[in-house]
Amino acid sequence: MAIIISLVWQWTPFMMLILLAGLQSRPMDTVEAAQMDGASPWDIFRHLTLPHLRQYLELGGLLGAIYIVQNFDAVFTLTSGGLGTANLPYAIYETFYFANEYGLASAAGVVVVIGTIIVATFALRTVFSLFKKEAAR
Repeated sequence: MAIIISLVWQWTPFMMLILLAGLQSRPMDTVEAAQMDGASPWDIFRHLTLPHLRQYLELGGLLGAIYIVQNFDAVFTLTSGGLGTANLPYAIYETFYFANEYGLASAAGVVVVIGTIIVATFALRTVFSLFKKEAAR
């Protein structure tokens, strides 16, 4: 629980900045038109705001996933992998330093890097699509 709280405390401001950028890029003329047509605030959120924020939510989720896969410091400093908090980077660390399985730890590290590259590719596609939309405006 301590690791979850520390990661939420650390990453909430960054994720909120991503969502704030998405909210500020929302076209207000469509919101005003929906209000003039009698749409409720819930309908405006559900049909206009949330679809507009979809790419920003995807970007935040992908960046968070990349960080979680590579998170080592919180596990190492707070629990040292105890209480079932050992994640993949910490397991690689234990394999390398305590089990002296250098080949296995190296192979696992390569798999983590390849997985991170795959997730980062999706994050970059999301960012580039956001840039293309902004450039088209």
